[in-house]
Amino acid sequence: MASNNQFVTFNNGQEYPILGFGTWKSKPGVVEEAVKIAIDTGYRHFDCAMFYGNEKEIGDAINQKIDGGVVVREDLFITSKLWNIFHQPDIVESVLRKTLSDLQVEYLDLYLIHWPMAFKEGGLNDDFIPKDDDGATIEGNGSYIDTWKAMEELVENGLTKSIGVSNFNKRQIQEILDVASVKPVNNQVECHPYLNQKKLKEFCDEHDIILTAYSPLGSPDNPWKKPEDPTLLEDPKIMEIADKYNKTSAQILIKYQIQRGIMVIPKSVTKSRIESNFEIWDFELEQEDIDQIDTFDCNGRFKYPVLGFGTWKSKPGEVEDAVKVAIDTGYRHIDCAMVYGNENEIGRVIKQKIDEGVVKREDLFITSKLWNTFHQPDYVETVLKKTLSDLQIECLDLYLIHWPMAFKEGKLEDEWFPKDADGVTLEGNGSYIETWKAMESLVTKGLVKSIGISNFNKKQIENILSIATIKPVVNQIECHPYLNQKKLKEFCEQNNILITAYSPLGSPDRPWAKPEDPSLLDDPKIVAIAKKYGKTAAQVLIKYQVQRGIIVIPKSVTKSRIESNFDIWDFALEQGDIDAIDTFDCNGRVLHLNWNSHFKDYPFHDEY
Repeated sequence: MASNNQFVTFNNGQEYPILGFGTWKSKPGVVEEAVKIAIDTGYRHFDCAMFYGNEKEIGDAINQKIDGGVVVREDLFITSKLWNIFHQPDIVESVLRKTLSDLQVEYLDLYLIHWPMAFKEGGLNDDFIPKDDDGATIEGNGSYIDTWKAMEELVENGLTKSIGVSNFNKRQIQEILDVASVKPVNNQVECHPYLNQKKLKEFCDEHDIILTAYSPLGSPDNPWKKPEDPTLLEDPKIMEIADKYNKTSAQILIKYQIQRGIMVIPKSVTKSRIESNFEIWDFELEQEDIDQIDTFDCNGRFKYPVLGFGTWKSKPGEVEDAVKVAIDTGYRHIDCAMVYGNENEIGRVIKQKIDEGVVKREDLFITSKLWNTFHQPDYVETVLKKTLSDLQIECLDLYLIHWPMAFKEGKLEDEWFPKDADGVTLEGNGSYIETWKAMESLVTKGLVKSIGISNFNKKQIENILSIATIKPVVNQIECHPYLNQKKLKEFCEQNNILITAYSPLGSPDRPWAKPEDPSLLDDPKIVAIAKKYGKTAAQVLIKYQVQRGIIVIPKSVTKSRIESNFDIWDFALEQGDIDAIDTFDCNGRVLHLNWNSHFKDYPFHDEY
């Protein structure tokens, strides 16, 4: 039976269908029928893995279609992957033979090392994710270099036509290339518009290694997805492009990868979607649309809940209960900082909620910030480790330089606001450029997943970008309708930096507020819009930022407000209302820190 498809050519001359069928998260009991539908639809490339736990059912479906004369084995291109507990060279062949037996085939078309990481070595009957008594995954002693040499023997023995890697970075691929007698033909990685892998693709292209994009639709059914997480399939810009071509968002996302020369393996178990995902051969995206989609990249593994819980001004003694309520309500993004003086209490709550089984560590997205007295590069790691200890975690999800201004250098036990005899804050000699280089080393060492900045202006961000090997993913700034940060937001978007809005409600409890200061929550125009939607003024202000694509971190210690602030998923502001709120901007900054305006790196002298 003929099938529409396009083919890529591997560096060993083997051709492979550019559009395949993914089977990750396809459960036994449903995957068999899904694969049958896929074959009938025209898919010939099937992406499998022993770890997915469904290769027997996939093998049954393949065997039935071969026996039924729908396809012959030579029509099919079957990929599988070597799991992390099987990196020891002497077991690689026996593990592959188990996959061949389950899939009921004599050879694979492509076999990949699933991850560069080695877990504790095990056998086919052992747990695939070995853990210690504390529930932490146990690392193995294996080297993917030695594993690769065993993979090469599989090709020599005719058990697989090609070999490759999955989830490998540039350095790891280069290490393979340095020893390989059989080059990897493929690197399978997460790839979609929010994570377009441009640099990794360029490196792989230079070495004749084809990329395969998994999660090309943004993995909308992933089990750890939160209500507030952005959904790629519902991105208004993707939907607009889809309307232009009279196609679905999924079809646009698949075609985007194909036109980039990337193999793509969307997954579904629904007949209509399986068929629709294959109907992408009758149109071409214009280059301007591809270029636009390219701009969506935000280092998209940086998946962060757009609504978080702020802890600034939450005092020890009350923050603990507030964070408990927040986690129970559904918040998973917790914004912290050492200078807030409450990370110990927050850490106790996080540990308690993990111990109770309410959340797992991987459910949470925890941000903290490096304070102004700690900009000296050789002290950055020490300060972070104090934050990790207080929060009772091993790794931060996001670490920010709190301010570009350096105060006089100090240690953890010193004053955080060093002053001279006249009470003036003492400036330090540090440079945020040197601090940034130390921040990058925290990522390299696995102590933080992502790094960013806070309260930086355009010029200061440009200075960081000019030297960065790891770009900032976030700039956290004061942002609300009286200070909507439109120009700074546009600049950050151009550089794929997300904005986080602190004081999104206008910081009504700030201790320096004067009786005559305008109150954003009481603004009659905001109150009128809130009444229109049957929502509170706070909910409208939060939704305003969410619909602008800005991460927002309202703060409260009151249970009813914490819950109410999270209850913003059942409505959307009309564009006319967003436009009206945009007009409220009056450069109404409430946190100006003008007592530090004499500092060389004070950020608020420039327009933005």
